[in-house]
Amino acid sequence: MDIIDVVNRLKELGSISSLSPSEKTEIEKLYNDVLDKKFTRTSCSDCYHDAVIETMLYLKKHGKMKEKSEYKLKNGVLLQMEFGSSNFYTNDNLTNDIAEEYLAKYPGNANYFSKTPDDWQERVNNRGKAYDPQLLENVKLALEDGVSTDSILEEFITYKVNGRKVTKKLLNEYIKEASSIIVSEQKEEIPEKDADDTGEGEKIEE
Repeated sequence: MDIIDVVNRLKELGSISSLSPSEKTEIEKLYNDVLDKKFTRTSCSDCYHDAVIETMLYLKKHGKMKEKSEYKLKNGVLLQMEFGSSNFYTNDNLTNDIAEEYLAKYPGNANYFSKTPDDWQERVNNRGKAYDPQLLENVKLALEDGVSTDSILEEFITYKVNGRKVTKKLLNEYIKEASSIIVSEQKEEIPEKDADDTGEGEKIEE
């Protein structure tokens, strides 16, 4: 289901006063799919309708489903990237990129996480290092074929580097690097002009 279908279905479910067991299960699934967190039943009779509203508000604000994170924080943990920063991170807004940026700065705080991918240390160690050669070559070929920047961003947005999806910001860096390589290669292919072509060659005596 795309975003529009999800929103329309949530509206339908939200308008139902008495939900069936299958409809409740569907709400739980949509809640998890959109917000990347497990729905928790409460004694409140409106908890499912509250979940529908929370899910719809998120989609209205962000226009997309929450990026699935392979990292989970332990209960009660609040991450702060830098002392004094007003930005805090919980499981509600944690992404792979944020988690790995934090672990790159504070590797000793890995115990704050209840869940990490098996290769998290490798990912953290590889942050900021050389470009992924395969992605760089693919972007370069696309540019040489005349593919627009917008199309490249759309085509490669699901590509993964070190186990995590690339962001538009990172893809723009690849596009910039690939463009630089293309320009360098084109310069190398242009033969140097002969000295006489400049009008500064030796004068031939009569």
